Amino acid sequence: MTLDTRIFVLDKVDPHEVFRFCRDLLGAKDSHTFTDKQDSTYAGGEWAVRPDNPWTVSNDPGQGLPAWLMLYYRPDAPLRTPEQAAEHDEDCNLPDNDTYVAEWGTCDGTHHRRACWLTVSFDTAYGYSDERGYGCGDLHAEYVSRLGQWLDEGGVRWEWENEFTGEVHTGYSRLVELASGGFEASAWFRTTVLPAIAAEMGGAS
Repeated sequence: MTLDTRIFVLDKVDPHEVFRFCRDLLGAKDSHTFTDKQDSTYAGGEWAVRPDNPWTVSNDPGQGLPAWLMLYYRPDAPLRTPEQAAEHDEDCNLPDNDTYVAEWGTCDGTHHRRACWLTVSFDTAYGYSDERGYGCGDLHAEYVSRLGQWLDEGGVRWEWENEFTGEVHTGYSRLVELASGGFEASAWFRTTVLPAIAAEMGGAS
């Protein structure tokens, strides 16, 4: 089992610049390979690349990095517009699916995929641990905060999703719910994240 933490970048950015920054977070070197290609869709009994399919740039798995990095985007276009995000898909509970509607209710759009310019995914095994005492949640909390601050410096809006709860958050204050303790005990948290949380709280008051 793995923890998949996603960051939704809301404003226009260069996806390859974001990918390079995230590779640096993981400590990736030139020897760590990656792929960048348009996604294929299964339809009519075969896989095919269609003009409207999104793209994925991702590190190849199994290279010893602390997380599998994937970034989903479209060249010079949002990954998903607000109008596209509002549309129901095959995963939605709709009135013509009586079994699921009876159990879960009709889809109200709350759990639709997010409207965003691109999505970054960090995927790490639940059993991850490192010499700092970080587990997978601590590691991802650090990645989210470092990427978030880099985006903040460029005036780019972002959100992140806690896979443990399914909730989407803005800013840093809820990162402690993702971490298991190592992150909160680190110097990085005390000197960088706590001031960012304090700034958020001050802005909200």
